[in-house]
Amino acid sequence: MAKKGKVFNRLERPRLLRKEISTTETAVGVLLLLVILGMTYWLVEQRSNYDPGERDIDIALLVAQSVEDNLYKTPLKRWRDPNLADVGVASVALGPFKPSLLEGGWRAVSTPQTFEADTLYEKINGQADQYMKFGFQKLTVIELERPSTGRLLDVFLYDQGTFEGSLGVYQEQRGGRATEQFEGVHYTPNAIGAIGMSGRVFFQIIGDVPDSSIEQMTRRVVMALAKLDQQDVAPSGFETLNRELGIPFQQIGYQPTNVFQYRFAQNFWFGGLEDTAGARIFVHTAKSPSDARELYDKLLAELLEDYDAVESAPTHTILQHSFLKTYFGLMHEGASVFGVEKHPQLEAVTLVLKRLQGMLDRQESGEDLAGEDGYHEEGKEGNR
Repeated sequence: MAKKGKVFNRLERPRLLRKEISTTETAVGVLLLLVILGMTYWLVEQRSNYDPGERDIDIALLVAQSVEDNLYKTPLKRWRDPNLADVGVASVALGPFKPSLLEGGWRAVSTPQTFEADTLYEKINGQADQYMKFGFQKLTVIELERPSTGRLLDVFLYDQGTFEGSLGVYQEQRGGRATEQFEGVHYTPNAIGAIGMSGRVFFQIIGDVPDSSIEQMTRRVVMALAKLDQQDVAPSGFETLNRELGIPFQQIGYQPTNVFQYRFAQNFWFGGLEDTAGARIFVHTAKSPSDARELYDKLLAELLEDYDAVESAPTHTILQHSFLKTYFGLMHEGASVFGVEKHPQLEAVTLVLKRLQGMLDRQESGEDLAGEDGYHEEGKEGNR
């Protein structure tokens, strides 16, 4: 063994003091080298051949040693206002509805919640703008449950302020789906409830799952809305299209802003033409004849960017799209701006403009259009 202090010489270079290495040390070194080479070879050969199933703990053993967890075994129940008693014990708060709505084993979960314009996002964050642009006033939410079956159902009542505001929201959410009608309430059923409108109120009925009890309660809510007698007098634009032109309810739409993608154009009524796909009649009532003329001039100036005029007169213009080759008829009469868009036939556009002009003239003169040219009866039939 080397003595302490004799490992390094004065030049600080290592100096081996042992003259020989034993056979045992050599054998151990060779053995370790072979082990390392063997492990390296094994790792290279294995690569992605590893099968976790061969080395995992047996599933039966894991199950036998696991701890039972009941955290989510019992379904969570909706919170119930302790101030509300069951039906028959105390009066139940149901917003505008009577307690008789809760027949069939239903009950109110809580007192109705209300949301104003500045708090609407708390309930429907991300969709509030759709209601705001149509004049939203207040939302009332009524939560119901049927303990015997565990069914849940929410009723959303959106007060949109006006008939046209309610119709505007309804038409956007309904899309092209059909409508049903019950005593002035228009609605579109779905698997878990319905959406619809009753006067100035747009409503949503939303159940938790498709079920016969959900369907029954949906019909009961619709009937209760009809009994509230909230059906406001329909605006003149709607009456013009529905009652006097016979256009069915489901083909009538209202657009409050950005009409024809022009920011200055607002508050237009539209009615689809059944015999022509895509073609629509439109009607707008301005505050005064001068406002109507000003709007007419603005629309015409913008339309001439994409259309070519094929017929022009002081009060009307018929244009043809440069590429689509469809026709756009625009006219103003008194305080009204009206016409037809996306129609493929020039002669039909002329007839529609004359028909609208004559009808609006009779409206201003106060004549009763009931029964004339079948408009009144057609409108009633289309609204059933």
